[in-house]
Amino acid sequence: MTRPESVMTWVVVAIFVTAAAFFYFIGGEDPAFFDSSGGTVSTLSVAGSTTVLPFAEACAREFNREQKDVIVTVTGGGTDAGINRLAAGLAEIAMASRKVDDAEMEDLGGHLAEHPIARDAVSIVVSRPIREAGIDDLSQDQLRAIYTGEITSWKELGGPDREIIAVSRSPGSGTGEIFSERVATPGVAVYRDSSAEVEKYIAGSDRAIGYLGLNLVCNEGLGVVAYEGVMPSVETVKDGSYPLARTLYMYTWGEPDENEWAFLDFVTGEKGQTIAEELGFVPVST
Repeated sequence: MTRPESVMTWVVVAIFVTAAAFFYFIGGEDPAFFDSSGGTVSTLSVAGSTTVLPFAEACAREFNREQKDVIVTVTGGGTDAGINRLAAGLAEIAMASRKVDDAEMEDLGGHLAEHPIARDAVSIVVSRPIREAGIDDLSQDQLRAIYTGEITSWKELGGPDREIIAVSRSPGSGTGEIFSERVATPGVAVYRDSSAEVEKYIAGSDRAIGYLGLNLVCNEGLGVVAYEGVMPSVETVKDGSYPLARTLYMYTWGEPDENEWAFLDFVTGEKGQTIAEELGFVPVST
């Protein structure tokens, strides 16, 4: 399906994103585009959300092992980068840690086809010393005050007399956009480009706070805190009680072709959903 002219202006943006993104090839040390009999092998490019990235990588590894017709490659860069690459024709599937809203869909000519692949929670995490000092639950008002700069010390919340370092995702992050919509638009000095970088920063600090997907909160340097009295967990995502639960998506440009369907069927099928669960996500079917 031809991309509308209005979105082709994103090609330049997508090229810059491509230059900045780390490229992951999944499925072998020596990428081959011919099978053992000399026939060609199709490639399928998946790009976008760094929250979805480990899930997509794991699925691509297994998918590539099981069949020889399609080689799936996976690129990070963030939700917006994935959508931009899809619109520019530089990827066949975009990974998104948020739903594409109506305005975006209209801007893209209504051509995106949405595929839910797993469920997740935007989990509030603090540095381990802060959690051990008694900070174990934050209300929406408290979290908003932290991220807008109204509260600047943990002492104001009953914790140690230390400055709060609030960490946020860089613009273009689907996780960051969900946080902005449901909690507060951050006015902070520390931004990180990926979930892994947020995790590393908070775990290495003695006073930081941030937000991560449920699959990343097992780091021993992190302390997970309840939000509005509810801890993020598989159970609270399933029963809908956690306020920052969300669905993760893959998007295609119109109805998927045969190769796209093959990978999407794997991701949303029994093997893919088992991988999701093993990585700490919640299967989309539950």
